[in-house]
Amino acid sequence: MLYETKGAGEPIIFLPGLFAGGWIWDTVGQNMVNKGFKIFTFTAPIPVSFDGSQQKAFSELDAITENCSTPVYIVGNSLGALIGLHYASQRKDRIKGIIMSGAPGQIEMETGVTLEELKTGKDEYTTLLGSRIFYDQSKIPQYAVEEVKYLFGTEKTFRNIVRWLFFSRKYDVPAVLQNIAIPIDFIWGEYDRITPIEPWIDIAKQFPQTSMTIIKNSGHSPMVEDPEAFTDALLTRLLAGKS
Repeated sequence: MLYETKGAGEPIIFLPGLFAGGWIWDTVGQNMVNKGFKIFTFTAPIPVSFDGSQQKAFSELDAITENCSTPVYIVGNSLGALIGLHYASQRKDRIKGIIMSGAPGQIEMETGVTLEELKTGKDEYTTLLGSRIFYDQSKIPQYAVEEVKYLFGTEKTFRNIVRWLFFSRKYDVPAVLQNIAIPIDFIWGEYDRITPIEPWIDIAKQFPQTSMTIIKNSGHSPMVEDPEAFTDALLTRLLAGKS
């Protein structure tokens, strides 16, 4: 099983990032279970959970949504957010809303380290990547560093990463938003240095079905740096969808 299931109630799918697994949702996910939601959390990073294939991503998500009695919410970080948007654009009747955080598809900043450097597995490169992802360096868990080393040290997974990067860099977010009416909420770290917030603020002003919430003193993964603030923002958006 590629995902873990907890709780009972309205369903939420949590999608991981390109370089980080479902652990990024541990606190937020448990908070949502405590609030009466049922969660499905993909445990491994995108290039492991879904290989390098959009088809596999859709197949795995279909396996969940086809068996839910009500439309689901999708909550994703980084590449997981973009995959969630893409899935919802093709399965509109199955998705109640999307929450995106740190998604690619607009401006992507340099990570300060190349893919080939990360492939060496040297601490200096994985640490440098972490310093770009996290605003508060003390929040970088050691297992996150080891996870990146594993991803780049496995040839098949490395190739999957390259495929997903190609997907994200040619994805036309505004074109998709023009053809999707469900609520799409952005919850972004104020100091995201991987996928900067500014173009997403502009998008939130252009499309009436979108909104933006900014998590202060956080970077690319605010659900890790400030899970309580992220939970509050998430609950606000989901409860607004019920009204």
